[in-house]
Amino acid sequence: MTAIYSDNQQQLDMEWVELILLARSKGLTKDQIRNALSILTEEKRNRLEESAV
Repeated sequence: MTAIYSDNQQQLDMEWVELILLARSKGLTKDQIRNALSILTEEKRNRLEESAV
């Protein structure tokens, strides 16, 4: 497998790279991707808080 590195030379996770490239190929903007990930993160946080109660 070929390693992919960011502009600041950090190795990137191939699954995330593929996910982002797929989203971009479907026409999503960087902001739309960022917003979707933010929503998913918030939903996960809420589920964890609910299960802790």
